Amino acid sequence: MIVCGPIVRHSNRTMLNLWLVLDQRPESIQLNTYLDDVRASPVTRDCDAEFIPAGDNCYICMLSTDLPLDNAEPYHQTNELFYEIVLDGEPFGDSQLLATLCPGTDKLPSVYLPREHRHFIQASCRRPHSPGQDKKPDQLARGARLLAENLRKESRPSQLFLTGDQIYADDVSPLLLDYLGKLQKHLGLADDLKNLPAGKDLLRLSKLDDRHWVTRSPYGFSSSAKSSHLLTRAEYLSMYLFAFSGAGHQFGLDFAGHDELKPRLAKQPANTRDGRNPPVQYVYTERQHAEDHRNLSGFAHLARSEVRQLLANTVTYMIFDDHEVTDDWNISKQNARQLSTTPIGRYVLINALQTYFLCQHWGNQPSLVKSEVAKLKTLLEQNTPADHKEWDWLLERYWGYELEQTPPVAVLDTRTHREFSKRGKHSLGLMSDQQIQQLGQRLSGFHQCRTLIVVSPTPTYGFSHIEYLQLNFPMFKRTLDREPWSADTASLEALKSSCCQLPGVEHVVVFSGDVHYAFARRRQTSQGPVLWQICSSACNNVPMGENIGLRAINRIGELLGKNQERYLLPEDSDFFLTSDRNIGTLMLDDQGCPVQAGLLCAGENGSYQKRYDLVNYRETN
Repeated sequence: MIVCGPIVRHSNRTMLNLWLVLDQRPESIQLNTYLDDVRASPVTRDCDAEFIPAGDNCYICMLSTDLPLDNAEPYHQTNELFYEIVLDGEPFGDSQLLATLCPGTDKLPSVYLPREHRHFIQASCRRPHSPGQDKKPDQLARGARLLAENLRKESRPSQLFLTGDQIYADDVSPLLLDYLGKLQKHLGLADDLKNLPAGKDLLRLSKLDDRHWVTRSPYGFSSSAKSSHLLTRAEYLSMYLFAFSGAGHQFGLDFAGHDELKPRLAKQPANTRDGRNPPVQYVYTERQHAEDHRNLSGFAHLARSEVRQLLANTVTYMIFDDHEVTDDWNISKQNARQLSTTPIGRYVLINALQTYFLCQHWGNQPSLVKSEVAKLKTLLEQNTPADHKEWDWLLERYWGYELEQTPPVAVLDTRTHREFSKRGKHSLGLMSDQQIQQLGQRLSGFHQCRTLIVVSPTPTYGFSHIEYLQLNFPMFKRTLDREPWSADTASLEALKSSCCQLPGVEHVVVFSGDVHYAFARRRQTSQGPVLWQICSSACNNVPMGENIGLRAINRIGELLGKNQERYLLPEDSDFFLTSDRNIGTLMLDDQGCPVQAGLLCAGENGSYQKRYDLVNYRETN
């Protein structure tokens, strides 16, 4: 059975890569591709299959096949390709799953592989128990509707970029942690909590919501919501399977009731004035449980239907931000040192990076990480503990990558090669000078192109009033992450210079997430190209104060005289920001230049769209 996926990963006209998770290793597995959805015109039937056993009933798999779309005359006009995975002779191993994966009236899932990409989707920040999902659902599911509306059209999105926080490892509902434990047991994932280097605090792990005693600040965990923090590789992996496909429902798993959870919930005494024994109160209340149950149920439904369909029909690329490990990971030199050197910090960090590699990074460019996949597989098979030096390579590598296509794409790792206080006490370079320079060198060897797409999890140019508060008022550091690109202007200028090394570049479009609000900006670089900052955040989370808070901060900035920056105004709107759940879109014209950006949003009054005209653009005064 396919537990999670399939997800279309790095693919183009010469190759197709599919990532999926199975509950057992099949005797035979086949990947067939066709020109139609009735299997009348086969294209390929061979594939390579790499399996990594993660548990007794959990096999992570990458299927890869070569495509002849540019090498054989009959396929030169082919852009849309249908596929099927045959498990032990049965398509997808399940007819019901096949129906879920097919958009519109199609009978097979498909992938769009044009020579030149024109339509893109971006998304970030999916917190499963984010409130209000009855009115404002996970907007990544909106991408499935966009897909269905554009089948057989050139306007079909050909690539999806997930720009960070695909999972939340720190901010986890106790109800979801319990569910992940059930999924973990069903898949035979080893429970490694007994080996957690937590000393006497190990006893606290019997509770679902008492882990903040284990994940303390001196160990590198700065999150304010860590009472149910993920810790083990099995927990991280289970979270990915739930986030990507709502895994567990196919095994009959469901969310527990509050009474069922009580033996594993932390208690707090209630104060009484009559001298009687106070009643037992739980930190995680029935009211919180009811809200989480409602929101998690809605998230899971969309994850196993629309979201799963979108990922099965759209080439998808990913990069982490902080929540894939823990909130504010590497936000300071001290934090980076604590998380990587303390026993519990390193234990969690290594487990998080292992599962990030397996579930996200592997698919970004599978052919380029074969040696690392082999190393990872060997270490897992040998049950190498997280504190062993054999895992040091996960801490040392640069996780960014480039796609040499039209238009080319540069995906930035802004987490692991930071430079702290190099140009002043409070400066923070999100990438090292060396990595920024090497990026420019690689881009200079690419083919000439008018547009470059850059994926930077944190915006290069964000909402300047928030960034001003971040950098000048330390009391806001817990609520406003102090890590914008503007914290080190020299690094930002170096990044722009490196991006302009692409031959012939006229436009640099930056996709970003992270900040839990969405907007667009235009900046003219001193090197000549125009930089377009398109931020889409969050597809399933909300900022403190939501839109009212954003307007209040904007007003504070105006009163402080910090209103010199300009932002793009969407059509039919007089305000440039939104905190409503959203995903972003981008359209290029026939010349490969950006002409329209959009935000597909869900607010209190339902779904709506914001459009940004990038030709006849409007800006704030």
